[in-house]
Amino acid sequence: MSNELDSNMMLIALMQCYGAFMQNSHAQPTINSKRTIEALKTMRDIYKRGMTNEVFAWTAASNNQGYLSGRLSLAVNAISIIRSAEDANPALAQNTSVAPIPRGPVQRLGLEHVMGVYTIWKFSKQKALAKRFIADLETNYQGAFKNSKFYNFPAFRGAVHNYARQLAADPHKGKYKVLDLIARKYTVNVGYPGFSNAAIDEIFNTWLIPQMFAQVAQGKMTPAEAARAAQHEFKPIFAKWRARGKI
Repeated sequence: MSNELDSNMMLIALMQCYGAFMQNSHAQPTINSKRTIEALKTMRDIYKRGMTNEVFAWTAASNNQGYLSGRLSLAVNAISIIRSAEDANPALAQNTSVAPIPRGPVQRLGLEHVMGVYTIWKFSKQKALAKRFIADLETNYQGAFKNSKFYNFPAFRGAVHNYARQLAADPHKGKYKVLDLIARKYTVNVGYPGFSNAAIDEIFNTWLIPQMFAQVAQGKMTPAEAARAAQHEFKPIFAKWRARGKI
């Protein structure tokens, strides 16, 4: 519950499993809901029962460090943990599994852990070449898929031929086969059920979701108070970007 990437990803996914979302499909803020309140109650309970106050100063490396050192038994994370263990601690890797996000009372629904976004500068002297590179990369993603050890998935399924067969052929007892299921059924964009827009980007990068959860876990706000406060913060952000034509 810290101002960093993994906290954002995990907590937004937890909300989704409870049927709570930052916005609806029309880009209207919907954070103040009974389902958000239930997710906040659950995370408060998890913190009280099984976490230390380290989680309020978590960093992007903390999941990997904590798990690989034997201090954590589960992490909501990309596969970097188990891939690191395969090199540094094969015994731990052998006893580690990959699974979809745990199902909540409404559904099982997580986020892509990170998403690559490619841009071409207006002042570039090689715009045509850059466009060709991006097009070639996105339509033939085999090299990125294989060399990232399945960390990077293609945006388009046809960009990697027989990727499910490649997952199954991995020498580590086929444990990466589940990534196919996760990618097809349990992964959505940040901002779902709407699009990833400028308002969602600001909310994400100003850490409003982790701060909301931390306030409740630390007993500074009730779940209902925190959900109302978040809605109060969300509204002007959406209004600002809608006025600028970015939503």
